[in-house]
Amino acid sequence: MIEVKGLYKYFDNEPVLEDINIKFRPGNCSLIIGASGSGKTVLLKNIVGLYEPDKGDILYNEHNFTEMTLAERKNFRKEMGMLFQGSALFDFATVEENVMFPMDFFTSWSKEEKLERVNFCLKRVNLENVNKLYPSQISGGMQKRVGIARAIALNPKYLFCDEPNSGLDPTTSIVIDHLLQEITMEYQITTVINTHDMNSVMEIGDHIGFIYKGKLLWEGSNKEIMHSECKEVNDFVFANNLARQIIKNR
Repeated sequence: MIEVKGLYKYFDNEPVLEDINIKFRPGNCSLIIGASGSGKTVLLKNIVGLYEPDKGDILYNEHNFTEMTLAERKNFRKEMGMLFQGSALFDFATVEENVMFPMDFFTSWSKEEKLERVNFCLKRVNLENVNKLYPSQISGGMQKRVGIARAIALNPKYLFCDEPNSGLDPTTSIVIDHLLQEITMEYQITTVINTHDMNSVMEIGDHIGFIYKGKLLWEGSNKEIMHSECKEVNDFVFANNLARQIIKNR
């Protein structure tokens, strides 16, 4: 479990996050949602250590991440998998080399052990016979799946995804959502997904935290969000649904 306790973050003395308290549990797809500029990306970056909180604590199974030394954090990051927006694959490396990268960085496995793990992870995301291809030779959806394969390469306890469906068509987005959900449940990973996509919310939102102007205004499931009494949540949900209808009717 990940627990965020009383987290504050400032930029140029202006509050970006204020008193965030939220828990993310294993086996659940936890989604952080909110409009652009709401603070959800800043929250995710604080959780994984790319930003440092100005106040508050981040606990991983009761281990205080904010108090760890750099050496302790590096060792702890072996338990984290990350899927970045746009996949963030290395263009100069093959699919195989991309998935193998965290193994090269964090393990002393033999080349044979690494290759076996690469093939397992690619098969798990329904990608086979693409080892020697480069990112430019595969589709956007396949690149996302390679990114997921790389994220689970070290069998992480925690998985973080930043806008995993960005740039994907609706059908491919659903495939990625279900894949993340399956992996989360199968391996009982604590998965945190940063998104503004209401399709993802309704498909896989076991636990949802709504961020508005740097504050956590609402928490609940994808079933509960449709009956929220929070005006800002309803405005966000309605705006997303209206946008989808406009696009659909064009």
